[in-house]
Amino acid sequence: MRFLLDANMPRSAAGAVQRLGHDAVDVRDVGLGGADDAQIAAYAKEHKFALVTRDFDFS
Repeated sequence: MRFLLDANMPRSAAGAVQRLGHDAVDVRDVGLGGADDAQIAAYAKEHKFALVTRDFDFS
């Protein structure tokens, strides 16, 4: 499975997900660290990532 980790997640979360055999990318590593929710959601959809966030306003 592929996961996109929002900027409010610790960077170490990507490593933990990868150790479980999944693909994990941090938004800060793809130039979306300061992006708004709509941009992040569009990127996740375009690249077929499941989004992981602690932002309750995201939904």
